[in-house]
Amino acid sequence: MTDTKFELLPELNERDRAIKYVRDLMDEFTVQKKNDDVKELREVYRLLQTKRYGIVWEEHAENVDEEMKSSVPVFIDEKARTINFNKDSDAYDFLIEGDNLHTLHLLQKTHLGKIDFIYIDPPYNTGNKSFKYNDEFVSADDAYVHSKWISFMNRRMKLAKNLLTTDGVMFISIDNNEYANLKMLMDEIMPSGYVTTIHIQMSATQGMKVKSAKSGNIVKNGEYILVYSRSGNKQIMKHPLTNRTEYDGHYNKFLRVRDDNSYTEHKLADVISENKNLVDELTLLGLVREGKKLSNSKISEYYEKSDAVRAFINENAENIVRDHTGIDVGDTNKYEIGIVYKYQSQDRSYLIFKNAKGVVTQRIRFSDKLGWSDDFKSEYGPLTIRGDWWKDFYLDMGNVSREGGVKLDNGKKPLRLLKQLIKATTDSDALILDFFAGSGTTGHAVAELNREEGSHRHFIMATDDEVVEIAYQRMLNISHDTGLNLKYFKTDFVPYASPNIERDLLMNVKTLVELERGIDSDNPKIAFVFDRTDFADVQLTNVDTVYIRTRVHDMMSNEELLNMQDNNIELIDVPDRYFASELRGNE
Repeated sequence: MTDTKFELLPELNERDRAIKYVRDLMDEFTVQKKNDDVKELREVYRLLQTKRYGIVWEEHAENVDEEMKSSVPVFIDEKARTINFNKDSDAYDFLIEGDNLHTLHLLQKTHLGKIDFIYIDPPYNTGNKSFKYNDEFVSADDAYVHSKWISFMNRRMKLAKNLLTTDGVMFISIDNNEYANLKMLMDEIMPSGYVTTIHIQMSATQGMKVKSAKSGNIVKNGEYILVYSRSGNKQIMKHPLTNRTEYDGHYNKFLRVRDDNSYTEHKLADVISENKNLVDELTLLGLVREGKKLSNSKISEYYEKSDAVRAFINENAENIVRDHTGIDVGDTNKYEIGIVYKYQSQDRSYLIFKNAKGVVTQRIRFSDKLGWSDDFKSEYGPLTIRGDWWKDFYLDMGNVSREGGVKLDNGKKPLRLLKQLIKATTDSDALILDFFAGSGTTGHAVAELNREEGSHRHFIMATDDEVVEIAYQRMLNISHDTGLNLKYFKTDFVPYASPNIERDLLMNVKTLVELERGIDSDNPKIAFVFDRTDFADVQLTNVDTVYIRTRVHDMMSNEELLNMQDNNIELIDVPDRYFASELRGNE
């Protein structure tokens, strides 16, 4: 037998050999005074010696990225596709057609640090025609199946992070095919930003899945939503969501008010027993034997199985309480044993009770736990605050193909899911971005929330030309009921080689102003002035806002400025920053 040296970490030995080779070359080129080569080799040497933790992948070039080396992406306003159903509002939402890398690049100019909430549902890279790279589907047997996807996501997520406000949040749907890679990638992009992973129950073990499960497979019932915050703040739930929970049998005491506004305490079962109709229903349901006393230990069962008892408890929730922890109230001698009192501390009020041993404890009202749930079928009853397990969304999937009046063959998310994510984590004036918009569920969710709550959230959606017609049709379908106003933009390009590149780019600034301000340039109350000659077209009697190029504003005379002021016209500067870097790079 031939002796073979066992290499515990062969990749480290390979790195050591590479380091030695580079070091030898550096010595050789130093003698030969090839200073430029030595400088480059020193950088290679440094990189070889750098330890790398986290995700490592083979970087791949993208055609859409390469395209920006020779051309500048711009937005074209497809005016024929503007939707304007809310005549009382001048504010607009936006749907953008084109590769989202170009859209994200342009959003750096208009929305840096301005987006409150990002949701995306990127391709899951299942290998089953779910992900295109450079216009070709990536198959499961592609040697670079994962590194292509990571390269694709890395470029976009770095740009997306820049758009978030300081307290902005990001939600990314994914399944188990790329969850691990996405988590490591996002941890590099937003090192302290990870909040949690929400688990969404998207299917039940039924149909063909039953056979698979019985064969020994662990069937897929859920998907994930990775949650990140720009600031690293974990407390992102502004409006926590709730699920219906079973009645807590500890709420088994009933309060009756006394003349001095204190309370006597009674067993809830005894109070229910005083109501013949309630007792008759419990008897009919077989929950109590005829002529037998009701049990205080079975209140939970009575509540869940008897509609009449449930209604009675809900209606009297303010007077139904449970025992809770002890509380320091100072001198206890002024409180009578067995009586419930209202107690006011510096910051809140309590119900307190002194037992026979003189120990004072709190009483918690059932009404504090009562409300409408956020479940698929909203119920009025006892609630629990939802955590990272979001159950029963498979029930929404039965209707998801009809939501918005459009169909999407794969990946359409439930409307309720997006509405609840947005409602739970944003204020009423939030700006929402979805740059993998698919069928337009995010825009639909924003529009419905605005209608239901009277809120003023706005959205920007971006999607490619393969599904944009579906998203646009959905916006048309919902616009009448929601009063949606929508601008439709399409990405185009201005070549760096254009002899009139400054003029060509300036002609495309208007769409960026529209996007940044959420306006429609065709609004007769708005005018744009990019050159002094443009003033000739401004009808001062009709206009209340002029978007004016900064250098033109600086050239206005005092008389012209006073004229604007006398006509109550607001001048809003349009800075040269939109395409400043492209023009500098072209000099």
